[in-house]
Amino acid sequence: MNQYFFALGTNHSLSKIDIINTLLRKGVDFEILEASEEILIISTSSELSPALLINELGSAVKIGKIEKVYLKDENWEDFFDKELGNQKFGLSLYHAGGRYREIDEIFEKTKKLKKIREKGRILSSVTVDQSGLLKKPASTSTREARRGGGFELVICVGAKGVYFGKTLAVQDYESYSRRDYGRPSRDAQSGMIPPKLAKMMINLAGRGKDELLLDPFCGCGTILQELTLLGYKNIMGADIEDRAVTDSQKNLDWLFETFKLEKADFKINIFKSDARALSAKISQNSVNAIVTEPYLGSSQARYLSLDQIKKEIQKLEDLYLAVFGEFKKVLKDSSRVVIIFPVFRYKAQFFKLQILDILKNQG
Repeated sequence: MNQYFFALGTNHSLSKIDIINTLLRKGVDFEILEASEEILIISTSSELSPALLINELGSAVKIGKIEKVYLKDENWEDFFDKELGNQKFGLSLYHAGGRYREIDEIFEKTKKLKKIREKGRILSSVTVDQSGLLKKPASTSTREARRGGGFELVICVGAKGVYFGKTLAVQDYESYSRRDYGRPSRDAQSGMIPPKLAKMMINLAGRGKDELLLDPFCGCGTILQELTLLGYKNIMGADIEDRAVTDSQKNLDWLFETFKLEKADFKINIFKSDARALSAKISQNSVNAIVTEPYLGSSQARYLSLDQIKKEIQKLEDLYLAVFGEFKKVLKDSSRVVIIFPVFRYKAQFFKLQILDILKNQG
């Protein structure tokens, strides 16, 4: 069996769901061995391709393969000579479900191993703070190790054992930044969903690459872009604003040119439409999934009084109920909607839309 580790993003719960959904959609049979706020470790009979998989995921910071597992009472210190020989490496330590005291002990032991220091094999080291969390970005030692002709060795301290692995793929931060800040059109007023979150939402939809996916609040086209890069061939975007339709088209044209994609391989339709009247433009029972960041309310929400917040919530509830009525018309049976709902804060109180029960009753 093969064992792999995934270093998780900031929202570890969403990150785990993203990874699990993607693996299931790809037909990977796997078992979760360890899970924490930092790491997910799985066992599978499949041979994964981390370099390809990390580009499908929106949440994994890095992916690697577990090379050796030690039980808690086993001596793991000879791993560096027996398994690594004279290879050079960067060293990162993660909490994977074990006790923080165990992490501290292992970290102190690795620092004291003379045979490692004397041979100059550690190219970089990522330290842990008192809570056991990493002080440096997770990719720092990976870059340093590769520049030095080595690799990143990752030690994951789990509840069942101590896992030694090698990092095989790291999230392409530069590409995400380019897709967000390097595209020709951005508009903070029409939504600024990050590309990584857009990708996670698409993965949550769990649809096939030839099925029809719709973003009815497409804004400047972030979700449409990520659908395209993930290889979805049948894409539809709509927005009530003329500028949003134009911006989405400009950004997609830029995407095809920048990433050398063939437009003939895709069927993408972007048009103007009020989300409350989608069925006038889209055939009934034709859409396989909706992935969207809708209108989330006033951009001045942080300055609103409690009374104004309640009025804003009422407006959004009315809008969303009308929109979901249209979703029901255009979606096929057993389809999925992945959508962001706003939460408003007033002093120490949080206010949410109270429509989930109504939507459930509507089916």
